[in-house]
Amino acid sequence: MNEKKTPGWLIETQNKSWEPEILISGITLTFLFIISSHIYNFYGMLTQDFGVYDKITKLSYGISVYTLVGLKIILVVHLILRGIWTGFVGLSYVYPDGVNRQRLRKADTDVDFYKPEQYVIIIEKICSLLFSFIFSSITFIIGIFIIYIPITLLFLVGLDMTYIHYSTMVILSIVAILLVLMVIFNKKLKKTGFEQLVGNSIFNNAFVIYYTNIGRIKTGAMFALYFLIVIGLSFSDISKYNFDNDESVEISSTADIVDLDRDHYEALRNQKLRIPRATIDRFQVTDDKMELFISFYKEDIYTIKKLENDRELAREFNVGSDSTRVGLPELYEVTIDDTPVTGLRWYSIDNTYTSQKGIVTKIPLGALRHGYHELRINKILWDINDSEMIRIVNWDAIPFEMDNTLKNTDR
Repeated sequence: MNEKKTPGWLIETQNKSWEPEILISGITLTFLFIISSHIYNFYGMLTQDFGVYDKITKLSYGISVYTLVGLKIILVVHLILRGIWTGFVGLSYVYPDGVNRQRLRKADTDVDFYKPEQYVIIIEKICSLLFSFIFSSITFIIGIFIIYIPITLLFLVGLDMTYIHYSTMVILSIVAILLVLMVIFNKKLKKTGFEQLVGNSIFNNAFVIYYTNIGRIKTGAMFALYFLIVIGLSFSDISKYNFDNDESVEISSTADIVDLDRDHYEALRNQKLRIPRATIDRFQVTDDKMELFISFYKEDIYTIKKLENDRELAREFNVGSDSTRVGLPELYEVTIDDTPVTGLRWYSIDNTYTSQKGIVTKIPLGALRHGYHELRINKILWDINDSEMIRIVNWDAIPFEMDNTLKNTDR
């Protein structure tokens, strides 16, 4: 049987593949560094402004960070190797025979030195493998995202959260049922050509090419090492993502040292990033008043509707009265050193730096003593999973110091 010859145009493209590789790597790497700074705000916006489930955005954010970090690693290594490859190409042109064995030291005469062109071929294979590995990784990630895209779209079109909750359960149930059916009827599906369809999928095809040429163990080790490195480098970024609207927090401390979260203070935080929960002016307060900003979550609108439609429930949680409408401030209880702060005047505002919606107030501090204090925020929230109203104690907790010495000096 005659084997089909490789087309001439493909051979020529393969020989010149390094040119588009370098161009694509450079452009893609630049693009990745640009979007990396916006990915945090993007998923935070989906949760806060559009009400997408925080668990979904957190998982999607984690996958996105893994992908971006992995791509950055591969592209940086690829560009470095291409630089080395270029050096050996030049060396092979100047000294095509490589090492001049007549001028070797006696200690090196037994060493079998490679010619420059051999290094060119070795590095060429590694670079091409790295570039194709990027493609394989992306197809795998896209497969995961396909499940979450329709769920996210339900939020973006503004459907009621109850319907979205049921729709999400239906979508995930369908996916789970299909997977179970595929396992049960695996043998029958082989006869229908389904196995051939799956086998010829892009990701599976690329994976089979790897392990049939490199070996199963080496291929598995390559993928495992890649994901372990990416997870290790991504962990710190993922742990900073905190848009969970239904969880409590605590002020962590070791011995007499309190761990401060700089995101709680406008003077210290990265003002380009969205505020997950609340912020105050600064850690060391010298004025008679302190500004408190609390981020808006679209999920809170659903809580307000529940309280307005069920006055008995509102009375149970001491929210408003029968004759007043429920507003965002009624969902929060602000305390300083466990003492409730009442009579606050709230204002709706868009944050100057992030443009996110929120409410702001000025807290009077004239009666506070000099020294360390803790501001805590409790929140009322409708738990759509359990269909009940809950009070989240310590929805946020912010330590600060009152410096009366500087305040008196300013006067």
